[in-house]
Formats: sequence, structure tokens, C-alpha cells
Amino acid sequence: MKHYIEGKVIIITGASSGFGEAAAYMLNEMGAKLVLTGRTQKTLNAVGKKLSPKTWIAVKADATVTKDWSTVVKKAVKAFGRIDVLVCNHGCGIKIANVESMTDEDFQTVLDTNLTSIMKGARAVIPEMRKSGSGHIINVSSGCAHFAWPSWSIYTAAKTGMVGYTRCLHKEMEVWGGKATCFIPGAARTNFCANAKIDDSWMTGYPTAEDFARTLVHCIDVPENCVIDEVSIWGTKQVKDMLTAY
Repeated sequence: MKHYIEGKVIIITGASSGFGEAAAYMLNEMGAKLVLTGRTQKTLNAVGKKLSPKTWIAVKADATVTKDWSTVVKKAVKAFGRIDVLVCNHGCGIKIANVESMTDEDFQTVLDTNLTSIMKGARAVIPEMRKSGSGHIINVSSGCAHFAWPSWSIYTAAKTGMVGYTRCLHKEMEVWGGKATCFIPGAARTNFCANAKIDDSWMTGYPTAEDFARTLVHCIDVPENCVIDEVSIWGTKQVKDMLTAY
């Protein structure tokens, strides 16, 4: 079966763990050249050492910071000559709590981390993609975008906004040959809960980051004249135990 990833230059944010790390290994095996980004150089380097030599660079960057995006783009182009794909995988719960217990700063941090930052990413990479008349942006949302749970409202607002944003982004990009996809994963056993200080004992039997990353990679592994506009993937246990109509 033919693959369409070989030789592509792919930026992955949040590449040091979770879906980003798992996807990096898969994409590297398929011949991609990778720009790994995240906030800790040491962990990025650790991921890179497991990849093929001379097929990756690691760039310490905070996705909420505009100048860091400029740095990532410059280093990607210097190393590999172009940018074909951006996978915006970063984001976290920050604070999962009822609305009345959250401060203005909490609101802004959640929105900046999970929504505004991906807008900054697109703004940074699109000029380079446009030069080649092609490019693909994959934004990693959350199952929260389509379902409701208490205490998740602010995070859900950001992830739901990402879905609508990505659809509009695709329409902007298609004018010059680009495209955009929204990848919507349910709960998986990553470090998300630990970072958000949420008990994860209920996740026994849930999928791993690797289980879901296969579908994330497939969003990229399509012909240039095709696009997966939106795809959701769930653990069957979550569907059985947690999904309701509201």
C-alpha cells in the first residue's frame, strides 16, 4: 500500500509526550523529516534520539508565544528547506473546575493554551506553505468538543472553538492549495490527567497514546487531492460508560 508521508517536513508541537511523541515515531518510520517542539529541550532530545539520524531537529518553544513560532519556522526551513505539515498537538486542561471557581487568569490561560496558540501556529507556517502551493495543518481537539461533562466547560469552549476554526481555516488555505484537518480524540492514557491534577484510576482499559496516534498519522497519510476534514476516535470503554446525548 502506498504511503504519502515519505520526505514530508512535519512540525509537531507537544512532541515530547502523548499523541505527539507516539506520532513522531510512526511518522519517522514512514520517512518523514520532523521538527519536534515543546517547552523542555531535554525531553525533546530524548524523543529525537529514538529517531533515525539526520531526520529531525528539536526546537524548544512555547506555542503561546508568537516569537517562539517564528523561531520554529526559521529553524525548520533552515534544516529542511520547507514546511509541509503542522501538527498542533499541544494543549492541556490547566484547571478543570466549575466556572465560578475559576479566575480571569484561569480563563485566559486555558484559551491561550488550547485555542489562541494554534491560530498563532497557522499564521506562522502558512506563508512558507503558500510558497510551495501546498500544506496541511492538523489541529488536535478533544472529544469534549461534541460532548458535555461538568467542570470541563472552559476547556470544552476552547476545543469546540478549534473545530469551527479549523473548518474556516481549510477554506482559507484551499485557495492556494492547502488544507486543514481536525483530529478529535476521546480519553486516552497520556499524561493529560497528571498535568491537570485529575485522578486517572478510572482509565484502566482505555487506549494508549499509540492506539490513537495511528489515526492521527492517517490524517496526514492521504493523497494531496484528498482531505480528512474531521475525525473522532474513542476508546470503546468510554463510549459504553460515559457518552450520553447531552
